[in-house]
Amino acid sequence: MFYVFGNHVSSAQQISFDNKDSSLVNDSLFFKTNDTLAIIDSHLEYSNRYKNNGQYTDAYDHLWKALVLANTKQLNSKLSLIHNELGLLYGIYGQDEQAIEHKEKALNIIKNSNIELKDLQLEQAYYSLAVQYRKEKKYKKALVYLDSCSIASEKQGIKTTENPYISAERGIIDLLKGDLVEAEFYLLNAKNLLEETNKHFSIIVYSFLGDLYSIKQDLTTAIFYYNKSLEGIIKYNSHTDFQVDVLRKMGELYKKQKDIDKAYYYLEASTKIADSLFSIRSMNNRKLFEIKNKYKETLAFKNRQILEQEVKLAKKTKTQTRLIFVLCISLILILVLIITYRYKTRIRKLKSEKEQAVIQEQHDKDKLQVVLETKSKELTVSALQLIEKDKKIEVLLNLLKDQSPTTYGRVKQEIMSGNKDLWENFNLRFTKVNVDFYRRLREKHASLTPTEQKHCALIKLKFDSKEMAHLLNISVNSVHISRHRIRKKIGLERGQDLTNYIASI
Repeated sequence: MFYVFGNHVSSAQQISFDNKDSSLVNDSLFFKTNDTLAIIDSHLEYSNRYKNNGQYTDAYDHLWKALVLANTKQLNSKLSLIHNELGLLYGIYGQDEQAIEHKEKALNIIKNSNIELKDLQLEQAYYSLAVQYRKEKKYKKALVYLDSCSIASEKQGIKTTENPYISAERGIIDLLKGDLVEAEFYLLNAKNLLEETNKHFSIIVYSFLGDLYSIKQDLTTAIFYYNKSLEGIIKYNSHTDFQVDVLRKMGELYKKQKDIDKAYYYLEASTKIADSLFSIRSMNNRKLFEIKNKYKETLAFKNRQILEQEVKLAKKTKTQTRLIFVLCISLILILVLIITYRYKTRIRKLKSEKEQAVIQEQHDKDKLQVVLETKSKELTVSALQLIEKDKKIEVLLNLLKDQSPTTYGRVKQEIMSGNKDLWENFNLRFTKVNVDFYRRLREKHASLTPTEQKHCALIKLKFDSKEMAHLLNISVNSVHISRHRIRKKIGLERGQDLTNYIASI
């Protein structure tokens, strides 16, 4: 499995990199063949060699050249790989924004392509972004991409616990977040797997294991793993960017152990290498702009060539193109005019019909509203007349009660029975006038009893509590209790008016 930290050149393939001038790789070597893929692969191979030996400027140079060729031929599998490698190099120089830009380009190319080994390349792209976001201390994003990497890995039949690179990255993130137990589990798992498959990547895992045990104050174990990391860097000449930190951390640990001689030795070695790398990187940073300018110049040159070819082709077909263009435009204009005329006519007709329908609907509503208001007024007047009649009957009953108690009881019973019939008659007339009122009331508030529904009908006609009491032949206090229950079942707040709410139904 190929991963971003897993590149290394065997001794059989190694070329001399003592001369820092990348011109030692003559471009003519790449262009002896017309096979674009072979040329791109050669650029990528040399870029990897330079990168592994810390010659990042030369690595950039070959990547930009490969990018020009891959863009020309739209070779998606190569474009994704090139953008990912560019992201790695930008990350080394702390150019986080450009690093993310190139790595996301690589991911998007893979997602939108039908390139071979898509799951493998997706795994690599997700992994690369997880590493970048971890370096930026955006651990949540890093874990999201690492989870996506795990899914892509499992699609290839490799369990997460069997993937040393995912285990290592998860352990590093847990370590940086302070979860030492999880970090130790994942880093040791990665170490055991990598010691059999990729000793170069073990350098990184050893370094982070040293950090882990240093935090746990297990200084002996920490120094052991830092030594393992340093030995790998020197033996394989790989991941030399870790050397300064490993030396510095070893010096600090020896200082804690009060071994002053070793502490001084490692700290001095760290300082010397750091100063050297700073000078080299400063020089390389200046060269990066020159390389990018070369890339832009190459693209501009190719674009000019394409434009010149297009101009020549346009001149050859100028007359024919113009004639076809004029005919097409004429036909399109005529078609547009016809469609526009028909469309506007149809719109005017629909608009007119819609306006007529709105006017008619409003007219019907107004007419119905007038009828309802008239009938409601008639009902109210009728009910008030009943109430007035009941008051007079009540006066007569009180007189009869004193003069003939026996007759009083019989007459009162007949009157109460008659009042019940009058209420039923009133309720029937109200229902006819407000045919949908009870239906809407039941739909909105099914818990209201039939008696409470009757009370709501009287409230809608704006009867006060005394009038309702007379009409229903109950006490005013019973009306108040009924109103309170209705408010509670409807769910009205203290400031909401019951009469207004019932009127809106």
